[in-house]
Amino acid sequence: MPGLSRHKITNMKILNFLSGILAITLFASCSLNEEIDLSIPGKGHYVVHTDLSPAMEMMKSMGGGQIPDSIKDKAIDTVVSLARQIDSLDKPLTAEEAAYFKNGTMHIVMNMPENKFAVETKYPVKDLQDFQKFLKVYYYVDSVNKARKKEQAPEAEEGAPPTPGFDNMASMFSGMPSKGSPYIITDSSIQRIALSQEAFAENADEQMKGMEMFMGQMTMTITIKLPRTVKEAKGDMIKVLDDKKTVVFSSSLAEMKDDPSKTAFYIKF
Repeated sequence: MPGLSRHKITNMKILNFLSGILAITLFASCSLNEEIDLSIPGKGHYVVHTDLSPAMEMMKSMGGGQIPDSIKDKAIDTVVSLARQIDSLDKPLTAEEAAYFKNGTMHIVMNMPENKFAVETKYPVKDLQDFQKFLKVYYYVDSVNKARKKEQAPEAEEGAPPTPGFDNMASMFSGMPSKGSPYIITDSSIQRIALSQEAFAENADEQMKGMEMFMGQMTMTITIKLPRTVKEAKGDMIKVLDDKKTVVFSSSLAEMKDDPSKTAFYIKF
């Protein structure tokens, strides 16, 4: 790879390995943690943290053939820019919109001998209004990139299910992949829209076949840190913490499958 630094080459190997291990993530006990921190005006962020350690352990137990020799015995802590997510978009972003990704990062912490692997993506958002703008851009970029991956992927054998990678897992959890944000934001409220049973089943479809026994182990947590005290909170799976400014939603994939309507919530502050 002429012209690439050793650091960039290593990062590329990590990302390639990441794609491989994510292909089996759905079949291990794993967690997807989303954090929306708007507690300090001007210093907010949107974070998605995924613990892939169980998938790492499973891959190694299966022989570890996908693990590159260059990282097999290493502990790695690296940060990768998210700017590449907005390369070659159909519609150019404004400088303000592009900044979410140019200032966004993917933090990868991996310790092969200890079977530790965690990935955290982080985007800066200033406040509620800025978060609304970010969501619009985020889901536009997400939809374009997913469409591009689908076009570039080789045709699968007839009847073969799609690979259950991280995008599919996130899609099943979020409920609204590539179709817009599941959140409705105002100056004094945050509402999460639930998917219908039919829409959830259509969304998950093939990815859920053969993995029912793992659904209870797969969990999603959403932590929302607000700038003001919560006045009202509605939702079967949310809890207002003692500080009265933090709300936590928690659900397993099994619970979401059984009754997607319970994933909805409304917070007024």
